[in-house]
Amino acid sequence: MKKFLTLTTLLTVSTTALAGFNAGNTEPVKAVNTIAQAKKATENTPVTLTGNITRQIDNDEFFFKDATGEIKIDVEDQAWQNQNVTPKDKITIYGKVDQDAQGPASIDVDRIQKR
Repeated sequence: MKKFLTLTTLLTVSTTALAGFNAGNTEPVKAVNTIAQAKKATENTPVTLTGNITRQIDNDEFFFKDATGEIKIDVEDQAWQNQNVTPKDKITIYGKVDQDAQGPASIDVDRIQKR
């Protein structure tokens, strides 16, 4: 009986350790592909946008443009991946939407890839 209780306890603990939060949504969040979509997306929605950096605001903030509009981007240092980018370079940026309560949406950029 003692061995049975120990085995039952171990199985219960093992099963519980594998459990996690399930909000009932089985669909993964899909990345948006245009600035127009990004401006309407919720906080932390993944983005994959292709276009050009049009101008620099400060050290790590820029304006980025595609065929659907323009948006402010905040570029992490490692996102550049040792690449030099000019306004003439077509690039793809990977990141997530940052919905600011005080202003319009922007993009936090994790990676930049030249096209």
